[in-house]
Amino acid sequence: MRRTRFVSMLLSFPLLAVLAVSTPVAAQLAVDAPPPDNAPPGVQMAYWFREAAQAFESDQVNDWVRATEQLHEMRPYNQDFMTHLVRGYARQEDLSSAFNMMLKMQQQGLAEDWNQYQELAPMREHRLYDHLDGLMTEAGKPFGRFEELAKLPEGMAMPEGIARDPDSGRFFVGGIRDGRILTSADGQDWTLFASPDTVEGLASVFAMAVDSDRGHLWVATGMAPQFEGFDPDAITPSALIKLDLESGERQGRYLIDGGGEANLLGSMVLASDGTVYAADTRQPVVFRLEAGSEALQPFFGNRNLSSLRGLALSGDERLLYMADYEQGIFVLATDGSNQGWKLAVPDTLNEGGIDGLYWWDDHLVAIQNGISPQRVLRLQLGPDGLGVVAVAPVLAALEVFDTPTFGAMNGAELVMFSGSHWQHVDGRGAPVGDSLPTVSLLKTNVDAAEIMVVGQEALEQLQSGG
Repeated sequence: MRRTRFVSMLLSFPLLAVLAVSTPVAAQLAVDAPPPDNAPPGVQMAYWFREAAQAFESDQVNDWVRATEQLHEMRPYNQDFMTHLVRGYARQEDLSSAFNMMLKMQQQGLAEDWNQYQELAPMREHRLYDHLDGLMTEAGKPFGRFEELAKLPEGMAMPEGIARDPDSGRFFVGGIRDGRILTSADGQDWTLFASPDTVEGLASVFAMAVDSDRGHLWVATGMAPQFEGFDPDAITPSALIKLDLESGERQGRYLIDGGGEANLLGSMVLASDGTVYAADTRQPVVFRLEAGSEALQPFFGNRNLSSLRGLALSGDERLLYMADYEQGIFVLATDGSNQGWKLAVPDTLNEGGIDGLYWWDDHLVAIQNGISPQRVLRLQLGPDGLGVVAVAPVLAALEVFDTPTFGAMNGAELVMFSGSHWQHVDGRGAPVGDSLPTVSLLKTNVDAAEIMVVGQEALEQLQSGG
C-alpha cells in the first residue's frame, strides 16, 4: 500500500538541456512589489526574505507569518522556516497550525529545542506539546554504529573531495584551501599526490572519482574565494582534470565552454564506460563528459533548481540522481531524452541539506548536514527507482559530526568526513578561531542500520491527542 502510494506521488516535469545560464540575479534586484509567479525563483526568494525580515524587526506578526509561509512553500524542507512558522502561529494564537507544523517536523525526524522560545508558552499547557517536545529532543541524541578510521593531517584545511580506489583500497582526499590532494593506503600515513604546484590548472578540490579500470583519478576543481591563491583578476576556470592514478601527472583538462567565475563544478559521478557527470554549484546545470570525448557538454539544467550537490547513478546507469540542497532529490534519464522527475518521497522524509549522495543495492545513501540532527540516511527505492518506499537512519547527531559533507562508498561500506571547515573560516578561508578542528574519516556499514518507522496508528493517536 505504501509503495504504491509513494510512487503515485511522482511529479514529472521536463528538464531542458541548456547551452548557457546567466549569472543569478536575486542578489542584484530589489523588488518593491510581490513578483509575478513566473519571476525567477531567486527574485521571489529575495522579495519574501526581505518582507519576512522587515516584518519581524517591526513586530508585524501577521506579515511575518505570511512572508514565512511563502518562503516555506518555495523551500518546504528548510527547518528554519518551519520553526519560524511554529513560533508565528503561536503568537497568532493559532495553536492548531502551530501543532500541525510541529508534528510535521517531528515526523520528519527533526530535532529542535522548543523550550527556548517564550512565545510557545500557550502550547505548553497541552499534553501534545510535552509529547512532541520529548520526541524531538530524543531525535537530537546520537544514533548509529561507526568507527573512526583515521584523522586527516592537521594541515589539511577545508577537506571536501574524497575518493577510494576499489582495487587497491587507497584513499584520496582533496582540499579547497590549498588544492592539495593527499593519498593513503590505510588512512594513517598520508603522502602528497598532487598540488597546484605539480598540476597546471589545479585549484580548490571539490570532488574526485577513481576510474581504476582506466587508471585515472578525476578531479572537479575551480578557484573558490577560500582558495589561498585566489585572484579575482585571474580566475582559474572550473574544470575536470584527469590525473594518472599512479603518478599524479595530468592527462587531460576539460573546461566548461565559455565558463568562468559564474561556474564551479562541485560534485561528480563516474559511469562504468568512463563517462563523467559533474554538477555546477553556482548554476543549476549538470555537465557530461562522454567517454572518449574531448569536450565537456551541458547535459541539462533548470532555473527552478537552487544549489546542486551530490550525484549518483543507478545500478543499471539508466537514472541519474541529483541532490538540490534546498529542494531535495531529482531523477534524470541518462538516455538523452531530457526526462526528469522529482523523486517521490513520503511526507515523513525531509530532503533538505543533502550534500553527499550515493547508490547502494537499490538504495540511495544521503549525507545530510542542512538540518538538525545532521545525519546519514538510507533510502530504499521502489522497483522503477523513482520513489522512496522506506527510510532508515544510519547515523545521526554524532558528537563528532561538524557539518559532514561527502564520503566514498565501497560495497555497503561508507567512509566519510566527520565534518568540514566551512563554518570555521571566513569568506577568504582564514580560520575564524586560533586553529581549525581536525577532521576524521568515519566508517559505517549502511546495511547494518535499523529502520525506524512511525506507524500510521501511532500517528493518528498522536494527532488526536489519544
